[in-house]
Amino acid sequence: MTHYSKDQPYNDLPLLPWKFDFDGKEFLKLAIKASETVGKLNGLVKLIPNFEILISPFLTKESVKSNEIENINTTTIKVLQQEALKKEKVSWPEKEVLYYREAMLSWFRLIREQWWIGYNMLLLLQSKIEPNKPWVRKIPWTVISNSLWEVLYTPPTGEDNINKLLTNLESFINDFEDDIDAFIKMPVVHYQFEAIHPFSDWNGRTWRILNILYLILAKKLDYPILFMSEYINETKDRYYKLLNKTTRTWDYSDFIIYLLKGVIKQAENTSKKIIKIKDLIIITENNIQELNVDYHKITTILFSQPYQTLSNFEEQMGVSRATANRYIDTLEDRGIIRTVKIWKNKLIYIKEFIDLIS
Repeated sequence: MTHYSKDQPYNDLPLLPWKFDFDGKEFLKLAIKASETVGKLNGLVKLIPNFEILISPFLTKESVKSNEIENINTTTIKVLQQEALKKEKVSWPEKEVLYYREAMLSWFRLIREQWWIGYNMLLLLQSKIEPNKPWVRKIPWTVISNSLWEVLYTPPTGEDNINKLLTNLESFINDFEDDIDAFIKMPVVHYQFEAIHPFSDWNGRTWRILNILYLILAKKLDYPILFMSEYINETKDRYYKLLNKTTRTWDYSDFIIYLLKGVIKQAENTSKKIIKIKDLIIITENNIQELNVDYHKITTILFSQPYQTLSNFEEQMGVSRATANRYIDTLEDRGIIRTVKIWKNKLIYIKEFIDLIS
């Protein structure tokens, strides 16, 4: 075992794969359950019409939760409202959320074209999240500390060393002939990236995206809809304790179990929300049908974007401003939609839908 001290750069961080028994019975049982719950999630996604449109608000919530871990605080509702208003000037917390979400979507599209997660793609992802520092860390003596400024971990230093570790991680990620189940391998990828800590800022946001996109690469997840940031946020103390334990002992066991339990919990939660959204779409369409209007088109528009401006609704419906206003007034009177005024703009929304995605 190489020497490790939390106060010294961990330049001897072992390359992957470490010698480790990946076939522990508890791992396999949890990996099987994770595969089942994520498989169910994949199936449910296909039941929602135009689900790719709904990915955006789901990712907005994930982006908000991921930034919350970094003490960048806003709300899903605030970001969705600002998007609907197409504000040119967006405040810093909301801008960081949008960077994160766009990075996820960009990488998702790239993976589906290339089916490869490589060193250059990691740099590209980082450039989306942190446009001002899209390069490998060069400053020595970066440390990971707690709220009391106590050093918890000192990552490797030296650009060449970090590049070597990232290249090794690339090989491990893309090796699908190593007989390690992808759900067991994902926490190992997660730990190694966190231990390398290759960038000056926002490493946490990068590896939280990497988690999900690795499962997409491994063809375990069809869309980026498995939201781990909420779970990590709720269990933050345990998360950092297990990272530290893994570094000290070279034993992945507890960390793998921890993340697999998170995958199962979050996949189950998202599945429940998708079922509720599907039911809500049906109920909404049935309620609008009673109004003797183009109920299917109106329902599609209302669920295509969580908040709508009057002009956006008018444009999508292809009707006059007066007709659009009449529709909105009728829908609001029947309790199908609600309205909220933001500055001089009125936004329309379905409260139950907002509750499910925020």
